[in-house]
Amino acid sequence: MKIQTLSFSLLLMLSFMLMLAGSYVTSLQNWLVFSQYNNNPVVNQVVSYGSIRAISSSQTPRMAVGFVHPEVSSEFGQEAVATSIVPESVKISSNTPSTRPGHSEILLNPKSSEPLAFPTFIEYANELVLEFPETLASKENLKRAISKVLLGVSAVDETDLLSLNSIRSQYKPFYYKKVKNQYGRAIRYPIEASHYAEYLLKRHTHEIDDSGLKFTVVHIPLGDNKLPMNVEKYRNWVEEYATRFKVSEDLIFAIMEVESAFNPQAVSKSNALGLMQLKAETAGRDVYKHVDGKKGQPGRTELFNAQNNIRMGTAYMGLLKHEYLQGVRNLESKEMLSIASYNGGISNALKLFGKTHEMAVIRVNQLLPKQIYRTLRYEHPSDETRRYLDKVLKAKNRYRDLLDLNV
Repeated sequence: MKIQTLSFSLLLMLSFMLMLAGSYVTSLQNWLVFSQYNNNPVVNQVVSYGSIRAISSSQTPRMAVGFVHPEVSSEFGQEAVATSIVPESVKISSNTPSTRPGHSEILLNPKSSEPLAFPTFIEYANELVLEFPETLASKENLKRAISKVLLGVSAVDETDLLSLNSIRSQYKPFYYKKVKNQYGRAIRYPIEASHYAEYLLKRHTHEIDDSGLKFTVVHIPLGDNKLPMNVEKYRNWVEEYATRFKVSEDLIFAIMEVESAFNPQAVSKSNALGLMQLKAETAGRDVYKHVDGKKGQPGRTELFNAQNNIRMGTAYMGLLKHEYLQGVRNLESKEMLSIASYNGGISNALKLFGKTHEMAVIRVNQLLPKQIYRTLRYEHPSDETRRYLDKVLKAKNRYRDLLDLNV
């Protein structure tokens, strides 16, 4: 029994001594590495691509971060902001760096020495650019990354592009109104981002081969939140008369676009004239009578005058909304009826809902706006008016964004 106890004690002592020896060897190795590092300092390789600069080293598998260098302008004459985050496990090669703007290093897998790369995001003055290595450029990954860029509430974090973290769609996106879809509309919700991502993958994506690495590059154009010059010149008049007649500015711009494409000398087959395509014997006569307190109707010269055409067109829309349709309680329903009436006449719009004006208004007030829309869009006797309603509503949303109204 005593011999067994003694043997066990000796084993414990031997184990303890081995642990101390291992610790000493590890410490010695660390000291030697540290000394070698101090005696042979790493020479960091600084590479520049346009306004992108990054520091890379073949001996330090640490995190590399790209940053803006204000003194260097890119080959496109644009300033860019890029962040390239490299995981600790990835070594950065000191080989000849990539010549692609925004991709400042070639990455190597530490186990196999095979090329490896991660998604890169760059913001230029007129576009956002996503670069995905071939191995990660699945449609699902690309759509997710595009949606994260479009709906993210803060500046893009590259490390989050491939994550499955949910998007906080209850908040206004960081790039809201800066990025607009193919229809000129700001992107606010996931379904809008998903549809635009599909469009971008078809129309604004290409493949490149860089030093043996293949990448998928997605370009996201940045929108211009300014009215076109041929539209901006009418803005003061639109603001003035929209306020006077209590009609929204975006609706007036939308009608001008759909009616005449902002041509003050436009003439239709039915002899509607000017920017807002007014007929002298109908809308013109009503404005003369109910707004101006005059008899008769305006002449061609009067309707070809841009300012007066906007005044009379806005006044007529005001009559439709606040006089002829004053009994309609829901504002959205009232606006759709006004748009359809502006194009196809108020009687043609109201007879869809009742035999008389009064009966129609009562019925309209019993229906939801979406039911009013479906009736006008699919049951109105005029195909032109059916299409007109959609065109004006879409244009109105676009001008609402341009004018920064009702965010």
